[in-house]
Amino acid sequence: MEDILKKITNQTAADLKERRAKTTLASLKEMPHYARMPLSLHEALKNGSGIIAEHKRQSPSKGSFECPASLEDVVKGYEKAGASAISCLTDEPFFGGTLQDLVDTREFVNIPILRKDFIIDLYQIHEAKAHGADAILLIAACLDDEQLNTLSLEALNIGLEILFEVHDGTDLDRVKKSTVQLNPTKYIIGVNNRDLKRFKTDVKISEDLIPAFPEGVLAISESGISDPEVVKNLQIVGYQGFLIGENFMKTTDPGSSCAEFIKAIQS
Repeated sequence: MEDILKKITNQTAADLKERRAKTTLASLKEMPHYARMPLSLHEALKNGSGIIAEHKRQSPSKGSFECPASLEDVVKGYEKAGASAISCLTDEPFFGGTLQDLVDTREFVNIPILRKDFIIDLYQIHEAKAHGADAILLIAACLDDEQLNTLSLEALNIGLEILFEVHDGTDLDRVKKSTVQLNPTKYIIGVNNRDLKRFKTDVKISEDLIPAFPEGVLAISESGISDPEVVKNLQIVGYQGFLIGENFMKTTDPGSSCAEFIKAIQS
């Protein structure tokens, strides 16, 4: 079966060359949002509903969700619903997102925004800050140990927080080694229940990995979560945050769907 993650990262690298040719690093640092003080994703998750609600137009495995709501309606609806943060997909070829979506989302909401993309280069970290992100995603399966260390330090140095994404015990061990000297209030670790190489989903992955999490690090579960009872069960074993996109975006009103979901997990 085709390795979709490799295909995506190869395309990311090609697209990145084009963007760098058009916009220099110096130009990114001159953009208005670059000087903004980022909001804390960690604090928002710890003190709020724990839901990171995602704006996601499509996926490689499901195609377009054909959600009729505008980006503005979606993200404002998420904030009104009580989401702790917004995840904004900026990958265009496979997920239909853009950097302009990130800029627009920043204008529409006053809660933390995670730039959801396949980050493989330092340039993308500065790109994220320049376009209004408060945190970035670093996917362990996309990066070697040196990249994990270099990219995470760069993000923290410019005030961004990090969601380290793992899928198995090997990923988690690598992230634990990479983060041992980092301030645990500046990053979180998420378990992606979806195998990004083949896009199969199983929430049991989160249950299996939580015992190996480093003490004091905020844990979140990502993908394949559509039942509030699943969230309640994962909270019992130690998860404090949940990244949910498809379950909301496949409806006609993602904000209302998010509100109902949050109400259900708090009841």
